[in-house]
Amino acid sequence: MRTEIYRRLLGAFSWERTVCRVVAAWCCLILTTLKPTSDFIHLSFAQGTSLLQVALGVLLFFALLSVAAFFGTPVNTDAIALLISSTVCFLWWGCFYSGEAKGLFLLSSIAVYSLFVIYCVRALMPLLELWKPGKRTRLGALIFAGVICCTVIATFGCLRYRTFSTPNFDFGIFCNMFHNMRETGLPMVTCERDQLLSHFAVHISPAYYLFLPFYFTFPSPLTLQICQAVVLAAGVIPVYLLARHFQLSSKVTILLTLAYAFYPAISAGCFYDLHENCFLPLFLLLTFYFFETKRTVPMYVCAALVLTVKEDAAVYLLFFAIFVLLSERKYLHGAILAGMAVGYFLLCGFLLEKYGTGMMVNRFDNLIYNDEDGLLGAIKTALVNPAYLLTQLFSAENKSWDKIIYFVQMLLPLGLLPFCTKKASRWLLVAPILINMLTMYGYQYNVGFQYHFGITAFLFYATLKNLPEIEAASVRRTLLSIAAAACVCCYAITVLPFVNSYTGKWIRSRDSYLEMETFLQEELPEDASVAASTFLLPHISDRSEIYEVAYHGYASDVEFVVLDLRYDSHKPFLNVYSVLDYEEYARLDNRILILQKSAE
Repeated sequence: MRTEIYRRLLGAFSWERTVCRVVAAWCCLILTTLKPTSDFIHLSFAQGTSLLQVALGVLLFFALLSVAAFFGTPVNTDAIALLISSTVCFLWWGCFYSGEAKGLFLLSSIAVYSLFVIYCVRALMPLLELWKPGKRTRLGALIFAGVICCTVIATFGCLRYRTFSTPNFDFGIFCNMFHNMRETGLPMVTCERDQLLSHFAVHISPAYYLFLPFYFTFPSPLTLQICQAVVLAAGVIPVYLLARHFQLSSKVTILLTLAYAFYPAISAGCFYDLHENCFLPLFLLLTFYFFETKRTVPMYVCAALVLTVKEDAAVYLLFFAIFVLLSERKYLHGAILAGMAVGYFLLCGFLLEKYGTGMMVNRFDNLIYNDEDGLLGAIKTALVNPAYLLTQLFSAENKSWDKIIYFVQMLLPLGLLPFCTKKASRWLLVAPILINMLTMYGYQYNVGFQYHFGITAFLFYATLKNLPEIEAASVRRTLLSIAAAACVCCYAITVLPFVNSYTGKWIRSRDSYLEMETFLQEELPEDASVAASTFLLPHISDRSEIYEVAYHGYASDVEFVVLDLRYDSHKPFLNVYSVLDYEEYARLDNRILILQKSAE
């Protein structure tokens, strides 16, 4: 009996476990007593707490954890306590962080939390080795990952709409487009270029027709937000299938499916509503999967689907074609895929220049010397002046750290595994990130926008291909630990505050938003032509003629003008339209004003 007690005491109070327990006790104290709030960014936070109180609090939790350690032997309860308490701490801090240097706080959080995770995983390896998840567990994790990913994206997307936070660009234009698609089958829209015009004259995106059956059945802007969430979440399926194809362990398969669901760029890319890019992760990952499993017909079908997303989606397919040619040495498939990509891109370019508004190349103006050269000018710069590219790689507007933070947010949640290969040609799978790193168009290197969905697919594919080739288990374990830690920190700092913000807005002012919705639907005739403020437009977009008032040039050719009184930006329009013989038609206190054109 004494021997057993002595053995337990030695195990529970080893030097390593004692230090771990002290840190875990400190984290528990922070969570329960100091109660992290948004005020923690100020030096004055918790300064009223005496060091004696801190010491006594740590001592109390240390004692409780010591009891757990004594009776929990041989399980390392201290590592479990440290992992749980530190995870909750970093989630809480990330969720409540309200300072300006969010990117630098993110770097600091990843650096510290990664150390905790690496240590805890090493300390808990005997326990982890006992866990042998089977097929049911893997499938359960797959379903859980997909449901969570879909729920989060759909929730904040729908709440943005319900709280009148979705602007015309880029949601109202698609609400109007789908209304017209439901009525006529054509992607016509009036509020995108202030005239009746096919959206395909701006971006060629036939993939949108995949949403039409659902919108036809449930004609609501909420349907579009939910459809986007489902499509993005469905990308977890090819991630799972690729992991099984590469014979990764069940634990790694579960980790990577969860990593996709909580990959910050997936959810954050929907912060500004609907975009055709949402199809890219699913279509590209399926293309990769069918290529790996040598199913030619499905691969080409999915490759064709990639092209339907947008004219510039051909660039992603071209990157894959080059990879197939140079790295996989599948020359026939590579040549066909490259031909598809180049041919479709040229066709789209011709159609947009002849019948549309032209290709959007201004985002790469920093690489184009002669404007008339278009994208060829950027390619020429890359060939004749590669050193100049280096000056642009991490340079951002206002000399900010934005590109460095973007690089961290894209690569660290995957533990830098896309780079971990002995085969240099495989780095071609990382090359698509250059699309966003070499531009000075700030939205492209901001995970809060949609421009990285295609890049995400390549990075996951590279991770899945590289993992089986890392022979050292300790190296693989460390990189996956860093990936998990970075994913938690990035998700906490990037996504959770956004979700909390819109959830709070809806809970606080639900009745007000419902009243605004009812007012607009009841007061405005269904077939009337309207010019509306940007945040009101999506809610009245189910009509054949609607414009955003800010881009309509004070034209008096509409029957009604709908102004958002919540913002001062309505004042100039109110003054001008009053002069243009528009009179007050209806008003909802200090929120919405409807003006009607006077009868001549």
